[in-house]
Amino acid sequence: MSNEPKPPLEAALSALLVPLAQAMVAHGVTLGTATEALKQALLTAAEQTADEKLSDSRASLLTGLHRKDVKRLRNTGDDAPKKRSSNAAALVISYWSTAPEFLDETGAPRVLSRKGDETGPGFDDLVRRTRVDMAPGTVLETLIDQMSVEHGEKGQLRLVSQAFLPTAGSAEQVAAYEATLSAHLEAATQNLLAEPDAPRNFDRAVRYSHLSPESIDELRQLSSERAQSLLQEVNTLARGLQEKESDGGHSGRFAMGVFVLPAPQQPQGKFTEEDE
Repeated sequence: MSNEPKPPLEAALSALLVPLAQAMVAHGVTLGTATEALKQALLTAAEQTADEKLSDSRASLLTGLHRKDVKRLRNTGDDAPKKRSSNAAALVISYWSTAPEFLDETGAPRVLSRKGDETGPGFDDLVRRTRVDMAPGTVLETLIDQMSVEHGEKGQLRLVSQAFLPTAGSAEQVAAYEATLSAHLEAATQNLLAEPDAPRNFDRAVRYSHLSPESIDELRQLSSERAQSLLQEVNTLARGLQEKESDGGHSGRFAMGVFVLPAPQQPQGKFTEEDE
């Protein structure tokens, strides 16, 4: 057996995968499904980093996949309606929280009628202005199901939360989980692979241990309040810039996220034969 140390990324891989594996176990995702997803991810990564279109043989060589798997995976469709509904709902909330015509005199999201009235444009107008590829009724149903919007007097619609917080365990939450983590992981991976003099994405974290529950709660509250304020400020600026450039044919993307982990889990006990 070789005593050579593992490459750093190979050594870190298990720890990186543990949180994802916890979600997989909780949702009943087995090894077979995970293996299929990993195969697809390896093929996608190989195709994205290649300077030209890869042949099946070349893709097989780069990823270790069998050529039959490469051919099959290239013909597999990807239909994710819940991801679309989650993205649409988040975008509508973002617009409702920042666009001047949907705010009241105090700067808070205005109570909307469905079709619009003397107070201004309505919910259907809101969805159309965000240009999401979903019917207003479908978006509204998603927002009500996730308790982000509620019916008020005379059927008017009130925004309950300025953040889209899907119900725990729902398909929409899984879609949000994917969008948030994939963006953060992509930013960190770009930093990992960047050339020495290349610009890096901003990716910082503060970590402390040996804290009392009271101290953790104080840090959680401060972090959450400041982070929410920053996200809303960036959201307002981004929406305004997007409105100005809506006819420019631009395709650039921007993502920013914040996480707070107030009580890291303690390591789980090792499995032994006595546990069988």
